[in-house]
Amino acid sequence: MNTTNFDNTKYLKYINYKNIKDFNYNQLEILAQELRDFITEVVYHNGGHYGSNLGVVELTISLLRNFDPEQDKIVFDTSHQSYIYKILTDRKEKFHTLRTFKGISGFSKIKESKLDHYGAGHAGTGLSAALGYAKARDILKQDYNVVAVIGDAALTCGVTFEAINNIGQYPSKLIIVLNDNEFSISPNVGAFSIYLKKLRNNPFLVKVEKKVDEVLNLLPINSLIKNFIIDTKNWIEEGFTKVVSPSIVGVIFEEFGIQYIGPVDGHNIKLLDEVLLFAKKLEKPVIIHVLTEKGKGSKEAQEHQEKLHGVAKGKLKISNFIYFSTDEGLKVEKKEDKKLKTYTEVFGETIIELAKNDDKIVAITAAMPSGTGLINFSKLFPDRFFDVGIAEEHAVIFSTTLALKGLKPVVCIYSTFLQRAFDMLIHDVALQNIPVLFVLDRAGIVGEDGPTHHGVFDLSYLRMIPNFQIFVPSNELELKNILYTVLQNLDKPTAIRYPRDNIEGLNNDSKFSIIDLYSWILKYESSLSNYNKKVAILATGRLNRFIPKVISLLEKSNIYSKWYNCISIKPLDNKVLSNLVDYDLILTLEDNVLAGGFGSAVLEYFNDNFYNKKLNLLRIGWGDYFVEHGAIKELYDFYGINEQEIFNKILEKVDLDVIKIGVSNNESV
Repeated sequence: MNTTNFDNTKYLKYINYKNIKDFNYNQLEILAQELRDFITEVVYHNGGHYGSNLGVVELTISLLRNFDPEQDKIVFDTSHQSYIYKILTDRKEKFHTLRTFKGISGFSKIKESKLDHYGAGHAGTGLSAALGYAKARDILKQDYNVVAVIGDAALTCGVTFEAINNIGQYPSKLIIVLNDNEFSISPNVGAFSIYLKKLRNNPFLVKVEKKVDEVLNLLPINSLIKNFIIDTKNWIEEGFTKVVSPSIVGVIFEEFGIQYIGPVDGHNIKLLDEVLLFAKKLEKPVIIHVLTEKGKGSKEAQEHQEKLHGVAKGKLKISNFIYFSTDEGLKVEKKEDKKLKTYTEVFGETIIELAKNDDKIVAITAAMPSGTGLINFSKLFPDRFFDVGIAEEHAVIFSTTLALKGLKPVVCIYSTFLQRAFDMLIHDVALQNIPVLFVLDRAGIVGEDGPTHHGVFDLSYLRMIPNFQIFVPSNELELKNILYTVLQNLDKPTAIRYPRDNIEGLNNDSKFSIIDLYSWILKYESSLSNYNKKVAILATGRLNRFIPKVISLLEKSNIYSKWYNCISIKPLDNKVLSNLVDYDLILTLEDNVLAGGFGSAVLEYFNDNFYNKKLNLLRIGWGDYFVEHGAIKELYDFYGINEQEIFNKILEKVDLDVIKIGVSNNESV
């Protein structure tokens, strides 16, 4: 899919943020459908966040009609719902590259466009960033509007409430759009709310309030009548909100000094225009409660909201192609016929089997019951399952006292999201040596979701913490048996990491086995008797997949090799390491940043124990940069992590004059 054809569209080919005000509401309704069709096709080809973007089409159109992104600051919390914004802010022609290597990011990215005012990918950051923009404007005496677009899920995130508390302490002109895509609010409540909105937003009432303030400014400071008027004015404002506000949410925000408006129909562009225009005139914080339908315009997306929140390429049902030719539309990368389970699915099945025989096992996740494979566990063991929302810090602390009472908490969180609870891992878990099992899904690079979601830091930030032990399975059998062995005697903080990937396809129908967690597994030892050099390969996780081909290339070059699958990152297998000091090269491979990771641990071991030896060690992993978004294989190839590049690096390190085949010119690791 290299080109995009907008000839068949009526308005999308013309409209952008600069001229969107010139179109009437009937035209904008047609535009909204064209945008939904366009997103559907791109997501069909590339995968991406689907339902959430279909739900904010009208809202984004209205935002760009009322705010100038060249001047005003629009901050999207999480930003997976920013596709419409990207299309209408001069990225329409490139949008077909969404989530592809070197293409458009699936999240806001300040390096991608000057009109992306803040980069995001994790929930809860938007309100804090927007408040910073507002206070900077005030300090610098500049003139621009600040809008934070946050989802209702962000209200389960503690960072959002920290920002709300700060807004109350340092009030500033700020517009918060609360995009609420829950379906639990009845039509009657919605209709009544619109009526209340019209009452509260009436310009006449605003004028009255302004006149009262003018009169107050003329009265002496300690005047009894002035104090009476102030008390009466405040009582009327608070009483009106508390008596007639249809939502307790509104009362909560008003208590923090944020004026509440809504709920508002998030698919009524004219109504949204009126509300946003009014909000711009207020010189104080205001929150606009907008009701949207996740998956709007797609029956399938509305009926399967969780399933179609994020969609893999080729998974949408699409009957015709508007923006791409039919031939191109059918060119979607097909997976192998052999349907393999994912590591996530194997974990989900395993933890259920273990929990059936151990009623002390409890599972905790942070708004990811499906993503972490716990959805079936939650149905089978509802009393032993806890979804705490987007509150990773709370999840970690909550698990500690469960453990102190003899339960076996299994905290299932994506690697990138556990970063948010770093202090709790140290202060609450490790310092007290509390036995909690952390299961880190999406460890290593994750592909198209990019740098905000790559799980490439966990080995480094966990390895440095005392009392922690860390395990990395390289296949589904190891995952099952590591889980089984650890939960037989969970006596200290433990982490197990695995990737967002398919399993190896081994026969995993066998019963659980207790395994030696701390001994590395010898996978291969060369039988060469006459050789040029000796190389030891220490591989972790799925990077073990590269090693058979590497060994084949080494033996053709008459290089002796020994290969270990290193399932234990902390502690290291010191017995194995001590026997490698005479090798010409020791190679480590990890799907983690090199700084502080597995290779660093091996370096530290040799430095501390064999400092008088001259050792040759090659570390392969991710360097001092953020890995871009793109297909996983494409990223491995670009950064030099594949069989041929690993072989070439070994030859360079052992300084052999061997002809190299297929050397990449891409950046090496």
